[in-house]
Amino acid sequence: MFRHILISASQLREAEKELGTSEDLQKAVQLVKELQEAKRLYRDVRVFCWVLMYPGAHDTQARHIKATWGKRCNKLVFMSTEDDPSVGAIDVGSLEGYTKLWNKTRSALKYIYKNHLEEFEYVLVDNLRYVLQDYDTNEPLYFGQHYKVYGGYNAGGAGHVMGREAVRLFVEKAIPNHQICRPERSKGEDVGMGNCLQRVGVKIGDTRDHLGQGRFWQRHPATVMKDPLGRMKHSRYPVTQGDSPQDCCSSTLISFHKLSVEELYMLDYLIYKVRVFGHIPILPLKAAPPPNLNVVPKKTIEKFREYEDTKLPEYMTETTENDTL
Repeated sequence: MFRHILISASQLREAEKELGTSEDLQKAVQLVKELQEAKRLYRDVRVFCWVLMYPGAHDTQARHIKATWGKRCNKLVFMSTEDDPSVGAIDVGSLEGYTKLWNKTRSALKYIYKNHLEEFEYVLVDNLRYVLQDYDTNEPLYFGQHYKVYGGYNAGGAGHVMGREAVRLFVEKAIPNHQICRPERSKGEDVGMGNCLQRVGVKIGDTRDHLGQGRFWQRHPATVMKDPLGRMKHSRYPVTQGDSPQDCCSSTLISFHKLSVEELYMLDYLIYKVRVFGHIPILPLKAAPPPNLNVVPKKTIEKFREYEDTKLPEYMTETTENDTL
């Protein structure tokens, strides 16, 4: 049976003699560093993934999420109205139905706050950790695809990313105060969460990459590629558009929405299984901050500036510390 054999130390030394300090060798070394850094990030930037789920979807949806992107979370929990150990579903004590999603969301975050807040740093996988690595979970921040309508909120379909302090403020300060955070909502649960978080001082992060390309998407990938600027008139942080469909989104993309079960497996295969022979795309070991530095904490920018192998983007060289949080 054919086996994959890694290069030996002696072969590596021979390759170094042959290639010297060529660009190919530098890429290979960079790739090794990247793999090591990914392992460190899995350990140090812990991601708790929570997904709202109804009992009828435990078998048709939950198990497929668990078999694809969900397995890369440090912990994955499905917030449901019935316990189901086979998929890791928890009954959060809420009524079922779309109109009850707001109450279910509040119950889910109460459960996380009580049972997991000190166990995992970020509440919601490889690219997410990459982007979050220099952010302090004790900063009141909230990430996603942000729309400025209805008072401002992150679209639920693209995913909510919250640090420990954001969850604490939501559970301790927002939920108990019905003047700040009303129990019943006329809009969706994502609108309710966005409004409540902002009223207790949680700031909305810019999730675009340093080129202004989007990482979180509320839409299907085919729709985004066809019309990447669709709905951007509602966005607080408009994305840049490339010259081709492949330039629609960031190379460090985090989420798409409205995918079928088959598409979940297809994307998982294309991203994690397919390898183009002779082509090794690499990334800097630090993700550059987004274009809007006004919403990036000072400590995050300082960490990026201190990283010795990182070249500052042009927009950062023109920004002073007084411009940031």
